[in-house]
Amino acid sequence: MKKRYVLCDSSSLISLSDSCLDSLLYFFRDNFGVKFIIPKSVEYESVTRPLTMRTKVYCFSAIRIQDMINDGVIEVIEADTEAETRKLMEAGNGIFYAHGKPLRILHIGETEMIALARKLEVNSLLMDERTTRVLLENPVSLAKHFQDEFHTNVMVNRQKLSEFSEHAGRMDIIRTTELVYIGAQQGFFHPFGKLEAQATEAALYKLKYSGCAVSFNELKEYEGLMQ
Repeated sequence: MKKRYVLCDSSSLISLSDSCLDSLLYFFRDNFGVKFIIPKSVEYESVTRPLTMRTKVYCFSAIRIQDMINDGVIEVIEADTEAETRKLMEAGNGIFYAHGKPLRILHIGETEMIALARKLEVNSLLMDERTTRVLLENPVSLAKHFQDEFHTNVMVNRQKLSEFSEHAGRMDIIRTTELVYIGAQQGFFHPFGKLEAQATEAALYKLKYSGCAVSFNELKEYEGLMQ
């Protein structure tokens, strides 16, 4: 079976593990040969840091993710992406300006993941974090979003936007809700029998409350597609 690679960010892994849906990654590995990979920074954000924090809120989620790493469902990739990550962060954090100051919208985890995707020539990203996802899919729409959020005019530096788009390239962004929907279509929820449809719907709503940036209207659309 040919391997298909999907790069994951910490937000998607946390959403899945917090929703007790980590078995979905096993399902795609075992049935479709999907290999989920992460950079070291995502391992730190989703596993190492939560396990060393005083608060135990995210500890169980981190343990579940570590278990997937131990089982080979998720592979941690070490690669020299420092220079490309720096270029992406410099460009991305210089695109939008409010009150004459740049809006810092990119963080190391998501940025390193994009750089790693380019280096490995992997175009599929599993990502729930809204800002980075929209920056990759439809960056201009973020200006209006920020204007509504901050109630001020937001300027777009077209040169920085062009630089970021050139470095990032084209990416196929997958949200965890979309992964659940695809899994449902492929039989992931069949073991629930007569409760299959309800289990799918419940899983989608649980993901929303676990951090996936999905609206109630989008959830209703999923429900319509599954009928």
